[in-house]
Amino acid sequence: MTMGDKEQLLEFGFPELHVDNALKATNNGGLQQALDWLSENEGKPILDEPLDKPVETPSTEPAEPSSVSDEQAQSLVCNECNKQFKNEELAQYHAVKSGHTDFAQSTEAVKPLSEEEKKRKLTELQDRIAEKRRLRDEEEKQDQRKNEILRRKAGQDMTEQQERMKEEQMKRDIEKQKQLKEEDKRATARIKQQIEQDKRDRAMRAAKEKAERDGAPLPVTEQTSMLKQGLPKIETSATQTRLQIRPMVQIKGQDGPVRPVTCVFEADQTLKD
Repeated sequence: MTMGDKEQLLEFGFPELHVDNALKATNNGGLQQALDWLSENEGKPILDEPLDKPVETPSTEPAEPSSVSDEQAQSLVCNECNKQFKNEELAQYHAVKSGHTDFAQSTEAVKPLSEEEKKRKLTELQDRIAEKRRLRDEEEKQDQRKNEILRRKAGQDMTEQQERMKEEQMKRDIEKQKQLKEEDKRATARIKQQIEQDKRDRAMRAAKEKAERDGAPLPVTEQTSMLKQGLPKIETSATQTRLQIRPMVQIKGQDGPVRPVTCVFEADQTLKD
């Protein structure tokens, strides 16, 4: 590799660090080899990391035909693809890259690239680089679409979960409100009953007080209320019962209180008997 090759690579627009790395990585194997290396490693970190020493390339010994002497050999030819190489390093690089092993010496020297060939090589390299970039961009877009789908799916799942939680909370709130309403109804009913009972009790007390002042019997409403309340049931083994009636009125012409009337009944008798 000559200094002219490096200048040509710089003229192609490659950064100097990339050019130096390509020359070291290919053991100064030639312009084509450097271009291939740059194309293969386009976009990789290795381009921006200075290489301390050339990369060793596995040796592939090309076959030497008996009809051509060392003095007459000007290049090496791959018999499998008919590509021509100006030195052994380029042939070794091609062997590693393609897997070809059938090489022969040639008396024909490799012609230097013309300006037109250089432009064509540069165009091919730029096309390969652009294609790699396009493929890489397409992969990135696909990854972005996949990530966006996953993000939306996760957001949708989260939204559905939040909606379910809101719905469940709403149901609990409605049920709680129903319970509170029922409790309010029962409390209101108890208050109304208590108010009504208080009214009745006041009315009965007032009627009782009036009856006591007037010497009249207790009002029917009070007696009925007392009967409705009922008396507790008492267990007894008595066979007779005594009923005493105290008149509430004074008999005209009789001095002193009226004596009560007492009757004795068997336990199985009724008031009708």
